Amino acid sequence: MKDSIDIISVTYGQNENLKCFINSIKSQYNPNWKLYLIHDGPNESLKNDLLLNGYLNEKVLFIEYPERTNNFGHILRGWGIKNLAENQYVLLTNGDNYYTPNMVDEVLKINSDLIYFNCIHSHKNKTNNNKSSYGFMNCELVRSKIDMGCVVVKTNLAKEVGFNDIAYDSDWLYFEKLLSLSPKISKIDKVLFVHN
Repeated sequence: MKDSIDIISVTYGQNENLKCFINSIKSQYNPNWKLYLIHDGPNESLKNDLLLNGYLNEKVLFIEYPERTNNFGHILRGWGIKNLAENQYVLLTNGDNYYTPNMVDEVLKINSDLIYFNCIHSHKNKTNNNKSSYGFMNCELVRSKIDMGCVVVKTNLAKEVGFNDIAYDSDWLYFEKLLSLSPKISKIDKVLFVHN
């Protein structure tokens, strides 16, 4: 495995916001990434649109899961870790989010098992600085103070714990399993992610 991030993003029926997300990854200063877009069920028209308009290439792959799972993308995350992640790190996210162009570079400067960073979070959340939507979230590895898209994990650890829960808060359950392995943890004290 080389020093690179496999970005596994789940999506369903998104179009313009998915294109914004893809461009945020394609705009990374550091080219050491690969993006997997897993659509929750077939969507040939979206795939063709992305292909015809230059969004897909050898680093940005669109995968149509055989059937609609309709469970927040959790089954797709587990499948993606198991079948797609092969580089040093893996990041799980959603197709309506976006990242600052320095995210990959900042993450790859660090050699830890679990790396996380701050975000702007779209949900009306009492942990946001403004106690409302689209506020700054000073992330912590605590339930309700972290988001899936803020955490990059060594691929071997992600594969060891898997992503097997399908509850609404499965991202936190995934983090709990990772934390139980006593990983080396680093926080980047920067906003590198916008959750939508």
